Amino acid sequence: MSSKIKATRSVLALMPSSQLYDQRPQHASAKTCKSLGCMGTIAAGTWQWQHAGVANGSMSQLLLLLGLLCLGGCQARCREEPTRDCEAICDAAGGNCSIRALVLLPNDDGYEASLQRVLPILKVAEQQIRHTALIPQHIDFQWLAHDTKCDASLGVIRAMDGIIKQCAQVIFGPVCDYSLAAVSRITKYFNSQGTPLITVGGSTYDFEQKKTDCGDEFYMLLRTGMLSFESISELTINVMKQHNWSHSIFYYERDGQRNVAGLHTCFLMMKSLGKQMRNENMTFAQYPLEPNVMNRSEEMRREIGNKHSSE
Repeated sequence: MSSKIKATRSVLALMPSSQLYDQRPQHASAKTCKSLGCMGTIAAGTWQWQHAGVANGSMSQLLLLLGLLCLGGCQARCREEPTRDCEAICDAAGGNCSIRALVLLPNDDGYEASLQRVLPILKVAEQQIRHTALIPQHIDFQWLAHDTKCDASLGVIRAMDGIIKQCAQVIFGPVCDYSLAAVSRITKYFNSQGTPLITVGGSTYDFEQKKTDCGDEFYMLLRTGMLSFESISELTINVMKQHNWSHSIFYYERDGQRNVAGLHTCFLMMKSLGKQMRNENMTFAQYPLEPNVMNRSEEMRREIGNKHSSE
């Protein structure tokens, strides 16, 4: 058993049962939230179902869901909003306990992270939790699945429905970057304490900025993916440095790899790479390939010969 699981079990054993449902803060001020720190530690490297086996995915979800029990110590209000009774994991009597997790993903297997692929993994994770008895058996899980169609506007509507109508306490997804940006900007205002959003998406450099107070754009966002566009950019630049390459031209399809992060995935990757190369004072050019051009080699030869060939 890993040290993280042992540590979490120790915390749960010492936690008064009242903390599972009494989430009302004593102060409605700036961030003093312990839950995000706890969840951030537990969630590091989790929800990597797309590359790991089912067993690893189950354990990842297990650790992540254990982090939800840290919500009792959170005081992270970004607006003055009365606490609803349904925000607590357990009711006031402690008899009915439920973790309501909103899952915002496209209902389309054309995307790597679809509801059909992810929901079974979440349910396997729940079975693992039940089997190992790492949390009290009386706590129920509700997976509230909503189809975002990888659309930014619809993602916001689905998120608001899940929070307002179903009183979700945590959000998994979106993964598509534009939808993720739209939803994660407003989750700090959901519920009285804000609502944590956990995703393997968010690969562009914008999502890697500081998230420590309410003024930060993506305050409640927790990214658990293995790679980011910035990491890929750093790898590319390091390879170029090893070969003493200082000038480059990158060809890309603007909507390439749409199945990974939705609309304009390759374009967003090029933005991150361009930012990194400017920081290194490297000379580069980016050339989007037109989808209706059949002769790619001729297109590349013309562009390189006209603008980027040596004297």
